[in-house]
Amino acid sequence: MPLKTLQELVAEAKANVGHISPDELTDVDESVILIDVRDEPDYEEEHLPNAVSLPRGYLELDIDEITTDENTHIVTYCGGGTRATLSANTLKNMGYENVSVLTGGFRGWKSSGLPTEKSDN
Repeated sequence: MPLKTLQELVAEAKANVGHISPDELTDVDESVILIDVRDEPDYEEEHLPNAVSLPRGYLELDIDEITTDENTHIVTYCGGGTRATLSANTLKNMGYENVSVLTGGFRGWKSSGLPTEKSDN
C-alpha cells in the first residue's frame, strides 16, 4: 500500500466529519462540547469561550474525561483546521457520532471578530 500524504489524510477526514461555521457555532446551545486541540500554551494564551483544552496528542487518552456519550455534539478546532479535522475523524472512528470541525479554526473565529478568552493561569 502506498504511503498517504498529509493532504490525502486530511481530505479523507474532511469527507468523514461534519463542519460548522463560526456563525453557526454561535447559535448552538451549551450542550455542544467545544474542544481546542491546539497545544496547551496556545489554549492558555487565548481560546474560544467555553472551550476545553485537549491537545491532539492526548485525544484518545483523555476524551472519556470530557464525555462518554457518543451522541453528544463535539466541535473540534485548532489554529486553521488540519489538526481539528484529523482529531474529529479520530473521534468518529472511536464511535462518537456527532462530530464537527470549526471551519477556519481559531484564526477564522478571531478574524470574524468573535469573542475569545484567556486562561486564568
